[in-house]
Amino acid sequence: MRYWRTGVVVLVAAVLAPSNPSAQAVATRALPPPEATLGFAPCADRSLATYEQIVAYLRTLDAATPRMQLFDIGTTAEGRTQVMAVISSDENMARLARYKEIARTLALARGLSDEAARALAHEGKAVMWVDFGLHSSELAHAQAAPAFAYRVVSEESAEMRFIRDNVVLVLVPNMNPDGTTQWADWYMKHVGGPFERSAPPELYQKYVGHDNNRDWFMFTQPESRNIARQLYTEWFPQVIHNQHQSAPFPARIFIPPFEDPMNPNIPALVMRGINTVGDAMGRRFAQEGKPGAISRVQFDAWWNGGMRTAPYFHNMVGILTETGHPWPWPVDYDASTFPRTFNNGVATLEPSTFYPSPFRGGRWHFRDSCEYMMTASMAVLDIGAKRREEWLYDIYQMGRDAIRAGASETYIVPAAQWDPGTAVKMINTLRIGGVEVERATAPFTVNGKHYGAGSFLIRGAQPFRPYVTDLLNPQVYPDLRLYPGGPPERPYDITGWTLPLQMGVTVERVDVAVQAPTEPVTMAAVPVGRTTMVAKAAYAFDPRANDSFTAVNRLLKAGDHVTRATAGFSAGGQEWPAGTFLVTATGTGTHARVEQATTALGLTAVALDTPPLVTQTPLRLPRIGLYHAWGGNMDEGWTRWVLKQFEFPFTLVHDADVRAGNLRSRFDVIVLPDASYTSMLSGLAPGTMPEAYVGGMTPAGVGHLHTFADAGGTLVALDSATSLPLTAFGLQVSNTTEGQDESAFYIPGTLLRLTVDPTHPLAWGMPRDAAAFFIHGAAFALGRPRTRLEVEHGEPAPPPAGLTAAASYASRDLLMSGWLLGERVVAGRAAVVEAAIGTGRTVLIGFRPQHRGQPHGTYKFLFNALLRLPGEAAPAARPARPR
Repeated sequence: MRYWRTGVVVLVAAVLAPSNPSAQAVATRALPPPEATLGFAPCADRSLATYEQIVAYLRTLDAATPRMQLFDIGTTAEGRTQVMAVISSDENMARLARYKEIARTLALARGLSDEAARALAHEGKAVMWVDFGLHSSELAHAQAAPAFAYRVVSEESAEMRFIRDNVVLVLVPNMNPDGTTQWADWYMKHVGGPFERSAPPELYQKYVGHDNNRDWFMFTQPESRNIARQLYTEWFPQVIHNQHQSAPFPARIFIPPFEDPMNPNIPALVMRGINTVGDAMGRRFAQEGKPGAISRVQFDAWWNGGMRTAPYFHNMVGILTETGHPWPWPVDYDASTFPRTFNNGVATLEPSTFYPSPFRGGRWHFRDSCEYMMTASMAVLDIGAKRREEWLYDIYQMGRDAIRAGASETYIVPAAQWDPGTAVKMINTLRIGGVEVERATAPFTVNGKHYGAGSFLIRGAQPFRPYVTDLLNPQVYPDLRLYPGGPPERPYDITGWTLPLQMGVTVERVDVAVQAPTEPVTMAAVPVGRTTMVAKAAYAFDPRANDSFTAVNRLLKAGDHVTRATAGFSAGGQEWPAGTFLVTATGTGTHARVEQATTALGLTAVALDTPPLVTQTPLRLPRIGLYHAWGGNMDEGWTRWVLKQFEFPFTLVHDADVRAGNLRSRFDVIVLPDASYTSMLSGLAPGTMPEAYVGGMTPAGVGHLHTFADAGGTLVALDSATSLPLTAFGLQVSNTTEGQDESAFYIPGTLLRLTVDPTHPLAWGMPRDAAAFFIHGAAFALGRPRTRLEVEHGEPAPPPAGLTAAASYASRDLLMSGWLLGERVVAGRAAVVEAAIGTGRTVLIGFRPQHRGQPHGTYKFLFNALLRLPGEAAPAARPARPR
C-alpha cells in the first residue's frame, strides 16, 4: 500500500477488508479514531493536541480493544502521569507475561545453553520499541503517536496482521509529556497571530529542556528513570526507534547508517542491526515513493548518553530518525534556494549512494512529516516481524559473549573514598542503567591490596559489559583526518564522559574474577551516618563530602551557628582540611538536628569538646539570585536542578530585575549560568515574542551587576558567561580561548585535568587533581602582559592585586578522556578565578562545574562560591603563568 500524500493521516486506516469480518469487527468498525477524542485529525495543519488530549484518546482506545494495554510508568517533573502502550495480537496479549519473560531471559543470557536460547527465540515475539515526543519543539512526532497506535491496532492488511502476530510493540506516545502540553498550549494560544511561529519562553522540560536527550546514563530526571526502568528492567526490547526532527536540510528524513566513528564498545551485531533496519527504512521510502531519505551524514555512533545510543551498550539496536519540517503550518519549498551540498559535500539535488532519491521541493504539510515517521516506524515493525527469531537470538548472543569476555575482569569501588556519598550515587546511577553490582560484606584482598567491607564490585562478566566498559574507562577518540596528512575531522558531539572521573570516585580495574564475600545490590543505601557524641563545643563536618553542604543548608535554615575553618587543623583525634564546617553546640536541639542530618545523608559529624585552634569565618544562609533569561537556558535549568538537590535556596532573577538595579539589597550572590554576553545584553528581539519576554539586561543592567559586586556581592559566572565581567568590569584577566580559529583549537566536550589549590576558599574540600568537563569553555590569563625585560629574564609579570586562581588546567597530561585540538591554548591557564571588586568579588569558572548534573567532582567550586560572604579575604595572590 502507498500512503504518500493520502491526506489526513488517519486515512491510512482505510485498510484492506478483513478476511473474517465478524471476527475482526472490534478492530475495523468499533474502534474510535483519534479525531473523535481530539476534535481534529492528528497532524492537521495548525492544530496541536496536548499530552492530556493524546492520553485521553489512548485510554479510550485501550478500553475498546484487547490488542492494546496502557501502562502508567511514573510521573514527570511537573507531576503528570507518563503512559506507555503495549500492542500485539489478541493471542499474544493473552500471553504477554510469557513473552516479556522470554525477552528478559534472553537479554540477561544467564543459565542458558545456545539450544535453550534458540528454543526461546523460536517461541518468543520480537519486542520492538517506538517512542515519540522527546524533544517537544519537534512538534510532529508527539502528534503522530495516536495515529500510529490506531493504525497498528486497527489495520487489517496482511502485513499488519503478520506484524501483530510476531511483534510486541512497546509504544511510548510521549517521552516528555510536560513539554508537549507546554508547546501545544502556547501554539494554540497564538495560532493565527503575530507570534504563531514563536517558541514558549521557558524550557520544555522543567530543568533540562533539549538536554532530556543527554540524560540517558545519568538518569537525573524522572522521565529518564521511567524509561530506563522499562528498557533495562521490564521489557528489554531488541530494537528501539527514537524519533526526532532535525533532518539535514533539504533532506526530508535522516535514517541509518550513521557516520563514523563507531564507539569500539558497541557490539558488532548492534551496528549490523542498525544498518539492517536503516536499509529496510530506505527501501520502504523508495517503495512508497517518498523522496528525501538520507544516511551517513552528520550523526555518528560515538557518544553514550542519548536515548538511541545508550541502548547500544545494552546490546539493543538503537535507531535514530530525524524528520524534517517540525512545524504545524505548510511551507512551499523552492529547490532553487536549496544549498548546493550537505555539510559532507554531497550534492542536495543529485542522486548519490546514501541519498538516492533527492527531495526536489514542493508544498509540505505537517501531515507529510507525520507520514514519514509512520513509514519509518512501519519499517521497524516489518523487519522486526520478518527477523523475529534473529533479533531475539542476537540479544542473547551478545549478552552471552559479554559475560564470557569479562570473566577475568572486576571493577572495585573501594569503601575508602574522597566522598563516599558520591560513590554511592554513582553506584545507583549504574544500577538504574541495569549494571549488576555487588557489595562486599567483609574485608577482602586482591593482588596484595586490602579493601574494606562496603566496597562495591562490578564484574565484567555481565550481559551489559559494553556499558560498564564504556562508562568506567577513559574514552580515546580516534584521530580522523579530512584527508591523509590533513586537518583533523572535528567530532559531531561529546567525546569524553568517563563517569568516575566526572564524579570524583575512585574505581580500580583488576584483571581477575575477585573472590570476596558479597551481596547483590538493588539500590545502594547511603553510607552509615553517625554523630560521635554530644558535643561541648562544636560538631565538625568534612567539606570533602558534597552532602555536607546539604547538611549545612539545613542547619542554617534552622538557625544554627555554622563557621568554616580557614586552614587545616587537628581536633577530635584526626586531621581536618581547610573549609571544614563547624556547627556550634548550643544544646540538645542542635545535637538532634545534626544527628538527623548525618543519618539521612550518610555523613559523620565529629563532636569536639573544645573549640579548634583555627581561624574561622562565619556563615549565613546566602540570598542567592539565579539569572533566568526568557527563552530557556539549559545551563540555567541544570544549575537550578543542582541547587535544589543540595537544598540551596535561590530566587530567579529576570532581565527586568537586573535592569531595575538595587540588587545588593536583595542578594548576596548572583549566578550567571553559561550564556553569551550578547544574549544576556540583548535578550529576545522585539517583535519575536510578546512584549513581556523581549529585551535583555541592557548596558544599564550590566552596570548594576558591577555595582552589586562593588557593594559586597559575589557575582559567579560560568563558562561563556564569564565574558560579561571580562568585557565590562575592567578586570586584568583575559580568556585565551577567545578568537581562536576552530581549525587550531576545538574542544567539543572533553574531560580535562585540573590542578587545584585546596587552600583557596573556592576549592575547599577539593583534591589536588580533578577532572573538568570542558565544552567550548574558557581559560584565563591573569594580569598584564609581560614587559620585554621580564620576558628576557624569564620573569613573570607581578601578580595583580585582588586576582587569585583556585584551579588551573594542567600543564601536563591535560587530556583525561575524549579529544582535544589546541592543548597549548589552555594548558597551564587558570580555570577558576576570584577577582576582587570593591568590597565584593566576581568568580570566574571557565567550565560548567554542574554540567548536566554529571560532574559531582567539581560541584564544590560552585558551592563554595555560593557560601563566600562579604568581607571574607581572598588568599594571597600566587604567581600567574607568564602571558
